[in-house]
Amino acid sequence: MKYIVIVLTLFILSGCGGSSSGDVDVSTPQNPLFDSLEVGLVGKSYRFESLSGDAIFMSVNDLLLDDNLVENSRYQEIKNFDPWAFSQLHKYVKKSKFIIFWIVPGWQENWFHIEEIQTLIDEGYVPVFNYWYFGDHLIYGLPDVNQQEAYKEDAVRVSALLSQLEGEKMVVLEPEFNKNIIVKDAQTQHQFASILKGAITQLRAENEDLLIGLSMMDTGKRDARVVDTCGYDNCALGDKTAWEKPEIIFNDLLSGLDFVAFNQALASFSRDYDNPGGWDSPNPRIYSNDELGVEYFAQRMVNLTRYLKEKYHRAVFLPYIGIATATWNDTSMNGEVDPWEINKNGWNYMAGNIYRSLKEQHSALEDAGLFGYAPMALFDDPRHDYGGYQYFMNNEYHLGIVATSAVDEYSMAADGNLSFKSDILESLFGSVE
Repeated sequence: MKYIVIVLTLFILSGCGGSSSGDVDVSTPQNPLFDSLEVGLVGKSYRFESLSGDAIFMSVNDLLLDDNLVENSRYQEIKNFDPWAFSQLHKYVKKSKFIIFWIVPGWQENWFHIEEIQTLIDEGYVPVFNYWYFGDHLIYGLPDVNQQEAYKEDAVRVSALLSQLEGEKMVVLEPEFNKNIIVKDAQTQHQFASILKGAITQLRAENEDLLIGLSMMDTGKRDARVVDTCGYDNCALGDKTAWEKPEIIFNDLLSGLDFVAFNQALASFSRDYDNPGGWDSPNPRIYSNDELGVEYFAQRMVNLTRYLKEKYHRAVFLPYIGIATATWNDTSMNGEVDPWEINKNGWNYMAGNIYRSLKEQHSALEDAGLFGYAPMALFDDPRHDYGGYQYFMNNEYHLGIVATSAVDEYSMAADGNLSFKSDILESLFGSVE
């Protein structure tokens, strides 16, 4: 039997009413996809700068499926193209299971090549669509009536897009839904859950075999020095107080969920979590390793997986892990992140340590109920979210697991001079010849 998987960030099955916090569906859906832990890859048309300065797009299908990728004359026109590095990369990433696509505001159907995605499904890959409609705008409040109507119309389009694909698929709706202003009280949680019920009904109307999940961001305290306040020996191991906050939304939708999910993001500097600043006026902050709890990252993932599995009786998925690998030293002491103060490789070793620890905890994660996770980006993007909210500020350009020699904000795309960060590829996909 074929399934469509939707990693929902807040939806409910058509015809299923939301449960209250005291009326939780404790049945545990079963599916072979949930039985083992597999790793994913960001799927897209990867944008590179050409020798002439134009854009060259490499399809995810070519990267995954074409053993003769480096002989493609079009790709040989990529600036600083390194055939050996691309050949090695192909050997790693073709071992993926989940292929992650993003559906963002203003998306167009021609961004998604249905025939190519269907080929991936036929080859055994599972596409995952992160449907990020409201996104960072949720920090300003619940969607108004006009935004809700536009969302309903957009969900119709997404439903039609998915209906063209046959086989297992996943969609993450509103990853990072649990912004403070959404989960601040019972009323806002019930309201936001209700906004999404109509969308899931629409998705079900054209896609009968959907598997549906709900995904939250791990926003809890991480400081390894803080004890006795988070439900573990220290807060780096987990923060049950934060994890409980979106409980009403989960419970409102749980009767329609096949699995639940969470997202992870980490960086040595970012906007100040306690005082992030405005859209165009961020307040930067450097964090110590203890403040971020980096040594406990893998165990925290085990703990959060187990927490969600035991609380909601669902298998658990992790749509993306974003680990930014640049560091910042405010040498000018002006409180601003100046480009010359950035070391783009300063946290490569730490990212390597984290992914290596995840590999070591593979069995524990699987036993806890995790069936998949993926890095947020394959390549660093010198223009990622340029002009957007950019929570990680200049570190937004360094969320990939592969770096290039592209220049932040100046280059329009990555180039072909690939640099594998630490041993992350091997930790994720295993060794290759």
